[in-house]
Amino acid sequence: KIHPVSIGGVTVGSISIHNEDYIKEKDLMLGDTILIERSGDVIPQIVKSMTELRDGQEKKIVFPKDCPVCKMSLFKNPEEAVWRCININCKAQVLERIIHFVSKDAMDIKSMGEANVRKFYEMNLLKDIPGIYELDFEKIRAMEGFGEKSISNLREAIEKSKHQDLHRLIYALGIRYVGETTAKTIAQHIDNILDLQK
Repeated sequence: KIHPVSIGGVTVGSISIHNEDYIKEKDLMLGDTILIERSGDVIPQIVKSMTELRDGQEKKIVFPKDCPVCKMSLFKNPEEAVWRCININCKAQVLERIIHFVSKDAMDIKSMGEANVRKFYEMNLLKDIPGIYELDFEKIRAMEGFGEKSISNLREAIEKSKHQDLHRLIYALGIRYVGETTAKTIAQHIDNILDLQK
């Protein structure tokens, strides 16, 4: 966030800072005065920090070394710009895997959006992806906001997901580097998900 400034008729109040390496390269600190431009007259970006205007109150930008959710040490591949939590049991990762699995481009389980995934997880009704297919509808029925129609729609959407194309399942598994296009390519070369073992 920056103090809003007008550039070429557009007020800029935020700039995306891509990663830790970018921050180090530009020598950026919290509270800095910076020179910015709109790259291609569109995207605001930082040209440089005005280090000569520092008064000593600026603070170094420190990246976390531990996951804010599970507290495990973060990992950064030397060839990549991002820090990652690699704890497969991290609550945030488990939730995001389930949310991705039920999403429109993956298994497309309508009525099972992010809010419901989080709600079911917090109430111990859902702990992992297979748990979607073992939901206790009686317990869900007892929850506020879940009438017969809601339960029926959810049950139907879950059943329908069992008949999705193979490429959707491959994509839904959230395998790193496997997006929708790669999932389709893989699905063209196998007949069954278990073929991936080979």
